[in-house]
Amino acid sequence: MNWMTLAWPMVTATCLTLALINLRIAFGEARRVPHLFFTLSAFAVAAISLLELGILQSEDLASCQRLLRWSSIPIAIMMTSILGFVWSFFGAGRRWLAYAAALLLSAAEAANFLSTGPAVRYAVELIHAETFGNVRYTVPVITHGPWTYVEVAAVVLAIVFVAEASWTLWQRGEKQRPLIVGGSIVVFFLVSRGHAILVEEGVVRSPYFVSFAFLAVIIAMGHELSGEVFRATRLSRELLESEHRMELAAQSAKLGFWTWHLATDEIWVSDITRDLFERDPAEKIDFARFVETLHPDDREDVTHALTQALRDGSEYEKSYRILLPRAGERWIAARGKVETTPQGKPVRMRGVLMDVSPQKNAELELSQLRQQLTHAGRVSMMGQLASALAHELNQPLGAILRNAEAAEFFMKEPQPDLEEVRAIIADIHKDDLRAGQVINRLRSLLKRQDIELRPLQIPSLLDEVTALTRADAAARRVRLEITPSSDLPEINGDRVHLQQVLLNLVINAMDAFQNLPREEKLVKVTAISTDQGSVEIGIADNACGIPEGKTGAIFDAFYTTKSHGMGMGLPISRTIIEAHGGSLSAANGQDGGAVFTICLPAVKAAA
Repeated sequence: MNWMTLAWPMVTATCLTLALINLRIAFGEARRVPHLFFTLSAFAVAAISLLELGILQSEDLASCQRLLRWSSIPIAIMMTSILGFVWSFFGAGRRWLAYAAALLLSAAEAANFLSTGPAVRYAVELIHAETFGNVRYTVPVITHGPWTYVEVAAVVLAIVFVAEASWTLWQRGEKQRPLIVGGSIVVFFLVSRGHAILVEEGVVRSPYFVSFAFLAVIIAMGHELSGEVFRATRLSRELLESEHRMELAAQSAKLGFWTWHLATDEIWVSDITRDLFERDPAEKIDFARFVETLHPDDREDVTHALTQALRDGSEYEKSYRILLPRAGERWIAARGKVETTPQGKPVRMRGVLMDVSPQKNAELELSQLRQQLTHAGRVSMMGQLASALAHELNQPLGAILRNAEAAEFFMKEPQPDLEEVRAIIADIHKDDLRAGQVINRLRSLLKRQDIELRPLQIPSLLDEVTALTRADAAARRVRLEITPSSDLPEINGDRVHLQQVLLNLVINAMDAFQNLPREEKLVKVTAISTDQGSVEIGIADNACGIPEGKTGAIFDAFYTTKSHGMGMGLPISRTIIEAHGGSLSAANGQDGGAVFTICLPAVKAAA
């Protein structure tokens, strides 16, 4: 046994070991094409190593010729697989160069395998013995044919392809892969082929070292692939750690995850989601089962939102109720995003959800408390208007009493004047309607109700506010001017709630004159349409205005500048206006008084 019989089998064993390892990786993981090409090249180099050893130890011409012919197959496979490895691992390079190199080399090797004589790539007509490192080996005497130039051209194209792919990768900012893999392939293509030509021409007296040269390439390729495997392993550990953290965060926040696979109509859900929907661990969930769980009033809305998200590729966000056998009704807030193919076809939807029942119940209680507080504000306002409204009612009631006494007096006559009695009855009817309108306005304001948006005319709304505040303004000696524009559009609003806001602002304006000497006390209410498609109502006075720096604070709960105020009128008013989709702001006017501005969207703008 000598060093030659040890070295080449070691190369073979090394290549086979690397090939088997990467073969397992290639078929064990998805999208591992570089590992598959590496496996082919390693098997090919292992075969070349065995054939080289056989050529070096051959004792007759026929054996040497046969081994050289069979070496054509692994050489073609090795070159083609290395080119494929570069193309798949780098993701760069001109593929036509790789195709041309592979086709030319395959043609040259096929010619060498299928034919003999001077027309082929080379012909072996003689062998002779040489000595290298005190070991005798066989050297074939080769006559080159026309296909040799085809082979050289293929090698040149392969070198150009690898160099161009490496340069492209280098320009992208990657240094290690093009330097180690691309550089080693180019260098050892040149070294191995150049050394083989020098041996065949008799310039260099040594055995073939093609397998040794490409062993270095295989090691370089394996080094980078192993780095990819190590990075994938590290990423796997990091992903696992991230998954544990996310699971802990989801459990802390009680977040449930879900994925809807559209092709199979199967919905994967996490354990928290199954608990929220009271589903067994082994129960299969599809879209129909999900819809069955929804509250009947929410099914159409949720289905429409999901369909819209799938059609537009937009995000899905919805709050809905589910009905459960044990927990009863439960509020769920869900959010998801559609995943599509490169062609834009939706394939799945992923998202999260959580139980928001406590928040929804708290919002409901808050809404009920707000309604009660709003109602209390109206009752308090009626208390302030009580004396003026009593006067407002006394006028028609007093007129009814006087007309009734007059009618009684006329009826005592032997021949009563029926025309006069008819006129008196007409006056009684008119005064009765007047008193009834006052009572109906009081009843509507004192009635507790939710906000119901309906088309409203601003002038009629202001007329009703004028009727309610006219007597109080006269008692306070405040001139009340209400001048709506003639071209006001309709708005969507609740008559009673908007009356409450306007009454509150008008009464506040009149309260501002308390203990304030003014010859002329003026409260002016205007209403105009804006270019933005909204209606702007202004309530202005010529009193002392808002204290400096308190323009924003006056809308805070329990903040008041009145000795008898609760500090809830303006916060309630702003809440009501915002519920109508509008805004309420305050500022000091040029004349020194306060100006409150209500902006409400018109019907067309709101639509």
